[in-house]
Amino acid sequence: MNWCGDTFRTIFNFPTLTNNEMEQYIKKQLSEGYNENLNDLFRKWKDSYEADVRYLFCLDGLMVKYKDENSGYDINGKWRDAERKIMFIVKDCPDEWGHDARRLMTGYEDNAESQKNALKTRTLKGQTGFFKNIARMLYGLWYMTEDNKGKELQEQICNDATIIQAFNDIPFAYVEGKKLAGGKSCSDSELRKALERDGAFLVQEIDILRPNIIVCCDTSGIIFNHVVRKYFNGKIPDDEHKWEYRYTLEDKYCGFDCRLYYYEEEGVLLFHSYHPTRRGKAGWKIYERVLSPFRQFFAKYKSFGIVSSAAQK
Repeated sequence: MNWCGDTFRTIFNFPTLTNNEMEQYIKKQLSEGYNENLNDLFRKWKDSYEADVRYLFCLDGLMVKYKDENSGYDINGKWRDAERKIMFIVKDCPDEWGHDARRLMTGYEDNAESQKNALKTRTLKGQTGFFKNIARMLYGLWYMTEDNKGKELQEQICNDATIIQAFNDIPFAYVEGKKLAGGKSCSDSELRKALERDGAFLVQEIDILRPNIIVCCDTSGIIFNHVVRKYFNGKIPDDEHKWEYRYTLEDKYCGFDCRLYYYEEEGVLLFHSYHPTRRGKAGWKIYERVLSPFRQFFAKYKSFGIVSSAAQK
């Protein structure tokens, strides 16, 4: 299916980013609610760096959707009301400049290149499949239930139109573990160093957003282990509240392990995911590494309500 810009806007009824009202509405969502609280944190966080590298600092948080005020869609309100508050923590921005990741789906009014890239993000284009794989995980984490976790859900996840629609509608948080933008790759040592330096700030960011699903997107598990150590103070759930196993298909090991921790008291599910790019691995493994243990969660608890109700206490 060829998702060109005009086709996308026609099917999904999205406006073009050419008028000042649209831009003002985007800025409004970035300056209120959760995002306002994040902005206050980011000012302190950015100032903690030397002046000569502050231009690399990236803002992130709730992804603003490509919708105008007439749609009635406000990311802060949608996140507040969502039963499943899904956060993806990735390594860093690979573009070597400090941008606001919350605008990845909208771009900037005065920057045609950013708008072109935003269209690619919204339509899940890109050679590495980065956002397409995030969209697949997002869809499964949002829609899976005890009655919808099998073949039908699998077919939905593999349908481009379905996941594009979901990606542009479902509220989610997108967070970079390493806040200073880097290049095409981020080594494990760089990531560890950044997380150690900024661990307290990252805890504050998670505290502001209060997700109840956290997906740590790095193959080595550095982000996952850091969140366990810093956000959950090193607490590891007992065997009744965690799923750690080798993934098999028809009794054959598929080359990856699944890991899900359920923090019952806090009302949070913590997942270990691959890095979302498909390089070096089959695409299905990226979402299945997350959705497989989520199925196990539903097989045991039957409903997500046990998580969302705990988070509201």
